[in-house]
Amino acid sequence: MAKLDANLDACRISGDILQRLRKVVRDELRATHGDRWEEAGITSEIHEFLTQRKAREASINWNLSDSCDLLDYAGFANLYEIIASTPGLLEHVLPLAPDANLLKIRFLELDTILNRVGYARPVSEADLGFLASFDDRIKRTLSAAAQSDKTAQPRGAEPPPAPAARPAPDTASMPAPPREEPKPPASPAPKPTPTGKTLTPPARPVAPPVEVTMQDLEAALRRGDDKPVLTALYQEVTALADGLWNGSITTLHARTWEQVSESIWYNENFVRLGLRPISDFFGLFDAAQERTRAGASRNDLQDFLKEHNFVQVLLALKELFRKHVKP
Repeated sequence: MAKLDANLDACRISGDILQRLRKVVRDELRATHGDRWEEAGITSEIHEFLTQRKAREASINWNLSDSCDLLDYAGFANLYEIIASTPGLLEHVLPLAPDANLLKIRFLELDTILNRVGYARPVSEADLGFLASFDDRIKRTLSAAAQSDKTAQPRGAEPPPAPAARPAPDTASMPAPPREEPKPPASPAPKPTPTGKTLTPPARPVAPPVEVTMQDLEAALRRGDDKPVLTALYQEVTALADGLWNGSITTLHARTWEQVSESIWYNENFVRLGLRPISDFFGLFDAAQERTRAGASRNDLQDFLKEHNFVQVLLALKELFRKHVKP
């Protein structure tokens, strides 16, 4: 029987994607329909299907958690049907694919991989590469959607009613009261420590990494600032990885990598920061571009990437960026 080593990584990544999507769908439906979101937000056909799945499991195993709702029984294909029937959700996830038809295919591919994991069938390197790439893209897409939602007015929110007008008092004989300047709210005094020193309040949570321009990158390289440089590389890797696997790389350029790899910063920090996965990735990217120009097909490129452990390179990159870039 084939080894199932890759299934462990596939189980973890597909589970993360599934839970992330369920949360987005659940939050959107609850915000739109309130406590009746399961009945009002899920189409009758999908609602019946998930209800039967839940009932079948309950009839076999009575020790089920009461905290599970219908979405906890939904796979990727079920989630797509719910998303497709909910305009707000569809708008959030459409950036994951060029159009709605291709998006549906991607969700069906995810569902197929989930079934392979669930029934202990071997997961291929291609499956694992697709999961790792999709995981990165969905994080970026949902993060961008969350940022745009924060700036929008809450749904159903109405401006507060104006206070009822009161009759104006007779102020003809009243002296004008002294005008008070608004005072800023007082900050709590820092607490003294047993040694007599004061503790400063904790810093605010770090915001997600923002886009690093080429000018920002040049400045960061000059001053030796690690995080902006690695953030710029993260942006470029995530932009190139999907095209590299799908063979659409003839028009792609690694401008950030070209600038970083020739810098003093790169030579000085290669060992300290463990930048080998970045070097491996762009080495594969350059080699794949050469093969594409020589007429290699998409299948040829994927075979080449498998032989050179492309999936392991992506996983190593993910860990590197998680350590140094993510807040």
